[in-house]
Parts: sequence; C-alpha cells; structure tokens
Amino acid sequence: MKPAQASEDAIYQSLREAILTRKLAPGTRLREIPLGKILGASRGAVRKALDRLAFEGLVEQEANRGASVAQPTVQDAEDLFTARKSIEVAIARIAAQNLTPQSVRKLEKHIARERAAQEKSDWAKVVALSGEFHILIAEIAGNAPLRRYLNDLVVRESLIIQMFGTRQQDVCTRNEHAEILAALQSGDPDLIARRIEEHIDGIAAGVNLNPRAADPRTLEEILLG
Repeated sequence: MKPAQASEDAIYQSLREAILTRKLAPGTRLREIPLGKILGASRGAVRKALDRLAFEGLVEQEANRGASVAQPTVQDAEDLFTARKSIEVAIARIAAQNLTPQSVRKLEKHIARERAAQEKSDWAKVVALSGEFHILIAEIAGNAPLRRYLNDLVVRESLIIQMFGTRQQDVCTRNEHAEILAALQSGDPDLIARRIEEHIDGIAAGVNLNPRAADPRTLEEILLG
C-alpha cells in the first residue's frame, strides 16, 4: 500500500509557515516537482497550494518560470505602513468600545507570550505573535471587512520584515503592545490613534532596507529540518 500523500491544505500550511517565520527567503524558487518529492505530495496538490499562497501575496507566479516567494519592494513597504496606520486606527477605536474583561485578559496573556519569546530571543516567533496581537484587536472590533484588510496587511508586513530584516532592538523588544492595550482601556480615541501610529512608525523605522542574506540551506533542509 502506498503511503498517504500530503493534502493541499497541509502543503499550504507548511509553506505559509516557512515563509512567515523567515525560513524561506523572498525570491526562493518553489518548483512543483521537487516540492512534491520533499513533502510527499502530488504535483496537483502542490500547484493548488501555491495558487492559494499567490492569492495571499506570499508567492509570485510567472509564466515559464514557475513560482517563487514574493519579493516586496521598498515602495511596497512604504505603501503598506501608510495603509496599515489608517486601517488600524479605525479598528482600534471600534475595539475600545467593545472591550470586555475577558478580551482584556486575552490580550494580556498574548502580551505575556510575546515577552516570553523575546526573552528566548526567538525573533521569528516574536514577529508572528506581534502580528497576531493586532488581529486579536480586529476580532474584538468585530468588523469583518476591516479584519480581512488588516489580516492581509499583517501577512504582507511579515514578508517585508523577512525581506529586509529589522533592527531587533527597535522592533521586537519594546513594550508598545502593553501601551496600546492601556490606550484601548482608556477609551480615548486620540490616545488610541497616537499609540497605534507611533507603534507602526516605529516598526517602519526599524526596517532595514538592505535585503537579508539568503539562507544557504537546501529547500529540503529548510522544510524538513
């Protein structure tokens, strides 16, 4: 009996995680046949997973060249941070009106997880948790369209941080999420806007516009290591 092949969803999740946790660098070629062999999947399942990642903007597909991890530009980064400030201020102001003791505890626990990752210098996890914090605020706001827009921006921001790297002391070790939570609890719309804008400006300032060096490992070592 042949071993069960990996599903499209399993391939999608594996590649998505590898991209967002900086294991697969921007520009990495994602050939269907080698990926199928590495992940134990059919070529069709790999193709469908790559299509989903392309829809999210994490993968670029070119005729006669195949797929590769997307490579955002400096202009992409600048445009993203501008868009994110506008959308996230609106989301945070709505979330402040919906805040409950339960949602406050959920955000506090998440901030504690971020601090634990910082103490371990697990920067890939810090970046992932940072994005999740903002998605949690969007969930509290309860506005589905705004949440979808923010989720898309957070995913693309993770790719930009991976592409250009960050000055970790500027982006990953600050206490700004706790300050944002305090602003939400205050209910002051001006303070909320100021904290969100300062936070995103700080992330943008910490992005190093020189691309990071490529990972020297093989695709198999990255995905299965």
